[in-house]
Amino acid sequence: MTSSSTSTLPSGMDLPARLSDINADFMTRLLRARGLLADHNEIIRIDESGVGMTAGYFSDIKKLHCHFKEPTECPSHFVAKAWPDFEMLPGETISDMFVKDIKGYMLPAEHFFPRPEVFLADFDQTSNHYGLIMADVDQFGTQKVHEQELTFDEVMQMIPGLVDCAVSWEGCDTGPAASTLTEFGVAHWSSPENLALYKEIMPAGAKLFDKVLSMPESDLTGGASWQAQFGTGVAELFTQKLDAHFAQIDPSTGATCTLSHGDLRGDNLFFCPKSDANPEGWLTIDFQLMFKGPVPSDLAYLMSSGSVLPEVYSAANRDQILKTFYDQFMGKTRRYPDYTFQQFQAEFAAMCTVMFIYYVGMGGAIWRAAAFENEQPGRIELGSEPFTVDDLAPDELRKRMWWRKTIANNRVLMADLDLVGLWQTMPDNTDGMGDWVNLPPHLSE
Repeated sequence: MTSSSTSTLPSGMDLPARLSDINADFMTRLLRARGLLADHNEIIRIDESGVGMTAGYFSDIKKLHCHFKEPTECPSHFVAKAWPDFEMLPGETISDMFVKDIKGYMLPAEHFFPRPEVFLADFDQTSNHYGLIMADVDQFGTQKVHEQELTFDEVMQMIPGLVDCAVSWEGCDTGPAASTLTEFGVAHWSSPENLALYKEIMPAGAKLFDKVLSMPESDLTGGASWQAQFGTGVAELFTQKLDAHFAQIDPSTGATCTLSHGDLRGDNLFFCPKSDANPEGWLTIDFQLMFKGPVPSDLAYLMSSGSVLPEVYSAANRDQILKTFYDQFMGKTRRYPDYTFQQFQAEFAAMCTVMFIYYVGMGGAIWRAAAFENEQPGRIELGSEPFTVDDLAPDELRKRMWWRKTIANNRVLMADLDLVGLWQTMPDNTDGMGDWVNLPPHLSE
């Protein structure tokens, strides 16, 4: 079981300031303190490597393969995270995200998502020191990277674990659970603070993203213009409806509430053989985007991402997945005995837009760089000069693959759930909107 008592910094050690501080001496002392390495043994060499294109943006990460002076049963493969040398966001923002991530690994295993074994999960905000060291799941599991989407059976396999976590934290908008999550810095998705962030940043990306979605000639849209299908710019429309859309999930008006992983997609998922240590047969990492939200929040996020095959989000299989989750949840819930399947479906529809919000809001910088600076993979659609896929680097091609799969998924969900029609009946946001970025001349002619 992972808990704060077994993952915090051992006495006499200092937390790492940077990834370079996690070296042979640090790991030797940590593993001895955990009772995994004899005092007469030590690490004599560490082979370090990166984690590839799946690395996070807000921390520095490396893999460690430890070599010991004497033979031992001690684990030898680890993944370590520490404060980034290059800070992409303000330090306070990175700190808040890092704290949530680390605290996710400090929670008792029986009340949270299945995670890798953790050897260190601790922080000191006053000194800006953070450390996270866990088992390297690549040694025994398969990471569901963009190239290896989840199948219908794999999503079904995840449902019992997702349900258990949802039940463990149900009703976390009140009581001790709410206090714990407030301490963690975990807010509700519909909170004014969270919505204010996206109302501020989405206008800077909405019209540009709509332009991409309008292009049937782009491989990102699969030959289907969203403008032609839905009759409007979907990103711009939705950006104006955030308040009304997410008023549906406010617990004060009867919506359910639990703890959401916040970024449950393939890069953060591993499938492994079932065992006593991993009874679910899957593990997840990276909790820096945790939030409070309705019961189906994580399921909706996963199923609206590029991490699942089309067979997963096709209407028939989607209905089966939702009904299976709902039935299992209702067999265990104590807080929501009167929860109807109709409300569950409505909450799923509300939360399957979170990934789309990230594309418009967080992705706004990408679309602007493409349109105004001829940078980023979106320059093929938005750049002022002609570009083709032959001009892109491998990591850019991989980004486009992820975008393409997510866009195809979201188009199906938007149509099947009639989200555009719903938004057209809603009032506009009344305040807090950021500045709209219009199309540059070469795109508006």
